[in-house]
Amino acid sequence: MSLIDYQLAENRSTEYVFGFNYRKKGVPLLKNARIGKNGKKLDGDITFRLDFSLRDDATANSKLDQGTAFGTAGQKVIRINPQIQYVISQRVRMTFYFDQTRSIPKISNAFPITNTRGGLQIDISLAQ
Repeated sequence: MSLIDYQLAENRSTEYVFGFNYRKKGVPLLKNARIGKNGKKLDGDITFRLDFSLRDDATANSKLDQGTAFGTAGQKVIRINPQIQYVISQRVRMTFYFDQTRSIPKISNAFPITNTRGGLQIDISLAQ
């Protein structure tokens, strides 16, 4: 609130987040693959995960002495993040991931922004 020019700034934000997760144990990485002298099968756990969020931000300024309000900022943000994680052993884990975030502005002097990343991540634990 500014008492110099009698303006009041109002921020409003709403966000919805959904997450889904499914895990299955004993899934072979390769159908007939075996390792070592004893021929141990490569069975591991696989996890499918999907995260989705929708956020709506808005900022408005009101002039208290005139009774007018106008939007000054705001955006709608949509994020989707699916990933597949495969646990090969207690020390090795692979993750395939994709992450996309889209920002759609509510005012005309801002541009839409889309950020996308994805790939394969391999985690190896060296601890005993």
